[in-house]
Amino acid sequence: MDAPDFRFFGNALWVDFLNTEPALPDGGVSNLIDRPEALVRWARAAGEFGLFDPFEPNERKMEEALQFRSVLREAAKSLLEGAALSKDIVAVVNEKLACSPVTSLLVEKEVGWDLTPRFMADKANALLGAIAADFARTLVSGRPDRLRRCEHPGCVMLFIDTSKNGRRRWCSMETCGNREKAAGHRARARRISAGA
Repeated sequence: MDAPDFRFFGNALWVDFLNTEPALPDGGVSNLIDRPEALVRWARAAGEFGLFDPFEPNERKMEEALQFRSVLREAAKSLLEGAALSKDIVAVVNEKLACSPVTSLLVEKEVGWDLTPRFMADKANALLGAIAADFARTLVSGRPDRLRRCEHPGCVMLFIDTSKNGRRRWCSMETCGNREKAAGHRARARRISAGA
């Protein structure tokens, strides 16, 4: 897995983190962040670290990240089922939040200014803390019920439905949405040709 295809359509950092385990054609799942270098590429692609920010998680930090992803997966399952989060899940999220001291730095951009976060803690802890904070924001928003699983058969991707009417069905219109529309078109064409 030299060049993982990271996709960011979850509308939340924590959901995009969960989506680093996409579905495979055989029904299994893949792990796009299976080693520290892949976690670094994902964190940079997610915009959490710049190209020149030093971030080199060791195997222990990598294992911690994967364990946290599993905890968030349990949390997502609870949210999708409308169930309460367990005290264990909340405790782990709070633990990650506590390890993430962040400060802001005013940076001039090509057009205007921006506040850029600078992590004052260990970079791996800071990353997991940012993911935990994003998860917490989803809960505090009062709209955790907007977490959805893609309706395309075999897809395991999640997303936060930010559509006005709350009726988004697919993780991505470009992939699963188009597949579903094409399948529907083929089925209609078969019915028309069978009836002719």
